[in-house]
Amino acid sequence: MRSFAGRTVVITGAAGGIGRALTQAFAAEGAQLALCDRDAAGLDALLAELEGHEVTTHLCDLAALSVLPRLVEAIERSHGRLDVLVNNAGLTVHGRFADHTVEQLDRVIDVDLRAALHLTHACLPALRRAAERAPEERPGAHVVLVSSMAGVLAFPYQSVYSAAKHGLRGFGQALRMELGAEGVGVTTVLPGTTATPFLAGAASHDETMSVKMAAMMQRFGTPPAAVAHATLAALRADRGELRVGWDCRVTTALQRLSPPLLPRLLGAGFRWYARSR
Repeated sequence: MRSFAGRTVVITGAAGGIGRALTQAFAAEGAQLALCDRDAAGLDALLAELEGHEVTTHLCDLAALSVLPRLVEAIERSHGRLDVLVNNAGLTVHGRFADHTVEQLDRVIDVDLRAALHLTHACLPALRRAAERAPEERPGAHVVLVSSMAGVLAFPYQSVYSAAKHGLRGFGQALRMELGAEGVGVTTVLPGTTATPFLAGAASHDETMSVKMAAMMQRFGTPPAAVAHATLAALRADRGELRVGWDCRVTTALQRLSPPLLPRLLGAGFRWYARSR
């Protein structure tokens, strides 16, 4: 997809972090935007910031999976088309797996994985129509799945988040093979540590570690705008996967150099931390 001008882009988790940066990047390209989030105040602030752009906001909790088909219908009524779906919404719960409640486990899987599957399924007819309208520009429509470095390498204290992001990455790989011949592109984005308040609202059974990790993300993380601009470039190039951030590149290199090494280093680091608290 060479140009986003006039295309309708749906972004989940649009009110903050990477989603907000993606919204700003697509708006700068002249895209029409359908912004989805459960943060009403965040959506209102974003709408005010985007004055002059063609934008609709949709307040929704993606874990309520049954509402997603109606959400897609509302977006199509408002915009008349749907060209790009960005499954960006995500959350986590921090701590040992044994300490999580089953309700916490279900919510992470519902928002981070099942919502992306359901929403993509609901959007596919519209995306196929968009691809048919632009046969000379393949792909003429696109699905973006914002996974994580945790979709490549599992992290202790992030077990359910790692499971969801591994699942999202696998879904993206399979879907790209299925839809490529139809002119619908699929790109999975794998950001490393990003300077966002992602952990600020996360449930945690270890507040000390959560605070330290949140501070580390802000200090060493890749700016969300850099992730957004790299994502748009990946869509233009129709890349299947995009890895963003110095830590994602380092872990990828270590995995290739010695697959058993990185899990041992991570495990040792977390065990040291547990003993030193």
